[in-house]
Amino acid sequence: MAKKIIASIIVLGFLFGAIFYYFYLSTSKKHIEPPQKIVLGVESSILPSAVWIAENKGYFLKHGLDVAIKEFESGRLSFVNMLEGGVDISTVAPTPIMFNSFDRQDFYIFSTFVHSYEDVKVIARKDKGISSALDLKGKKIGTPASTTGQFFLSSFLVLRGMLDSDVEVLDISPADLPKSLNKGEVDAVVIWEPHAYNTQKLSEGDAIRLPSSDVYMETFNFMVMKDFAKRNTEILKKFMKAIDEATEFIKNNKKESQNIVAKRLILDEDSIASLWDDFEFEISLEQSLILTLEDEARWAIKNNLTESVQVPNYLDYIYFEALENVKPKAISIIR
Repeated sequence: MAKKIIASIIVLGFLFGAIFYYFYLSTSKKHIEPPQKIVLGVESSILPSAVWIAENKGYFLKHGLDVAIKEFESGRLSFVNMLEGGVDISTVAPTPIMFNSFDRQDFYIFSTFVHSYEDVKVIARKDKGISSALDLKGKKIGTPASTTGQFFLSSFLVLRGMLDSDVEVLDISPADLPKSLNKGEVDAVVIWEPHAYNTQKLSEGDAIRLPSSDVYMETFNFMVMKDFAKRNTEILKKFMKAIDEATEFIKNNKKESQNIVAKRLILDEDSIASLWDDFEFEISLEQSLILTLEDEARWAIKNNLTESVQVPNYLDYIYFEALENVKPKAISIIR
């Protein structure tokens, strides 16, 4: 009798254990939320390397995001697509931000994630008699309008003692600039990587790069509509955690990062390696970003590129909460 009781207790123990385990698994599964879906607009270049790394290493999924990446040939096109509702987050340099800030106040910058003094370059044809900046007088120069290239060219000319009126500026898309210079349709181009590398490679010995690292510190920034930020604070925090992790990976794994980016952009690894040290990958919101936007706005007003006569208050275009949650010491903007 005692043996039957013990056996019954053991059976009941196993039964209750199985039931408990079943309910435990069922309850746990219910609390595992599926990744949140967002669409990210990205320029196809080296600048958003942190995005390519986060995608490759699975950091977005790790932090609960299912990120669909939509590629563009410029940050301006990525940004415009976001303004039109095509993507949730975009990547862009300050100039398109500045131009759009005169007409609308419904978007935010929520982090800078890379900067460079060398990304934008002036490349000219030697057979057009160009060996220095002053030789650009009277020449045709191609660059995409309303982009960093336009502001960069204007600043480059001023620093070399010239005016915009000393050259003829043609609006040419980034992807078309290499062949435009190669065919002689323009005498020089102002463009960023990897288009600058492709331009020099295509024109081979006919191309010369004019020194310009003293002209401008380019930043690339994550943008979001204000309405999206207000409704999706947690998504932006998760996004910044993934980008921060990718940035740390870049710092600690230089060669592997270069390989990942080269494969993602379908470029040879040597070209990526030769350009890599031109970029500083770091998430931040620095006071210099505000100053750059203000400088560019004054330039646009002075050159009648906008009907506005007042520089916007760019503090109204900064969203702090996402970066504050991940790396508060990376914020130096005075509030």
